[in-house]
Amino acid sequence: MEFEEFFERMRRRVRELFEEIESEFETMRSMWGISGELEPLSSINAYPDHYEVYVDLPYSDLDSLSIEVRGHKLVIECRLKNELEFNRWYRYRGIKFRKYYTELTLPPDSDVSNIKIERNEIRKLIRIIIPRKKT
Repeated sequence: MEFEEFFERMRRRVRELFEEIESEFETMRSMWGISGELEPLSSINAYPDHYEVYVDLPYSDLDSLSIEVRGHKLVIECRLKNELEFNRWYRYRGIKFRKYYTELTLPPDSDVSNIKIERNEIRKLIRIIIPRKKT
């Protein structure tokens, strides 16, 4: 009887761990979608006269980089050099990623008519410099 009780406790604990892992992935889900898009890591830093946006695009083909301004959103899209497949967790097995995609909301005082883009081809890092509107 001791073995059966131990085994049942272990089974319950494993089930709890899987549920915990799944809930963690649900919170991360916004960083990727089953349509094959990954959201790149990004940050926006504010300075007195400008903003700097950094976007990390590992394994990307920077020749396919597209950066557009739509209203107060910066839309960034870039294909991956090779398709990546997500196979480690049973629930999301077989998802293939083909590109990065994100929409970043810009501060209202951004002067989007004078954006400067710098690329680091080796590190696959993009730096976007956006001046602030003069008041």
